[in-house]
Amino acid sequence: MNAQLRLGDWQALQALAAPLRTAVFVEEQGVPAELEWDADDAVCLHAVLAAGEGPASATGRLLPAFDAGPDAGYARIGRMAVSAGLRGAGLGAQVLDALLAAAARRGDLGVLLHAQCSAEGFYARRGFRPRGEVFDEAGIAHVEMTVTFGEPGGTGPR
Repeated sequence: MNAQLRLGDWQALQALAAPLRTAVFVEEQGVPAELEWDADDAVCLHAVLAAGEGPASATGRLLPAFDAGPDAGYARIGRMAVSAGLRGAGLGAQVLDALLAAAARRGDLGVLLHAQCSAEGFYARRGFRPRGEVFDEAGIAHVEMTVTFGEPGGTGPR
């Protein structure tokens, strides 16, 4: 697949990212639409992988780093989605790696995310470690995972 990775704001990438997020989260996984769409989209860096002007194959977003609290300096990645027929082809890893690299470039200490338990292995292979207990988010079992940049053991961005 000859796909191009695009990074940008919501205004630039909404037309590509929104249909994929609707298909994966709202239609496939049953997440209520009112939980899928939030004001955070406007302040995130979005990544979209798409072939030409075709539909998005993978997407994700990087929120600004927390400025206070125990996770100060850590950014959050969310809304990672890959088209059902293309899962396992490495597209999600391309999006995740681009978002991790962007967080590192802007000086974030690391990244945290809420991984669906079914995707925990995917994130672990990219250097994330689970933190805390499994919890329910939008009716789906999740676990919080973190990666710290520059930490011994190679858990930084690839």
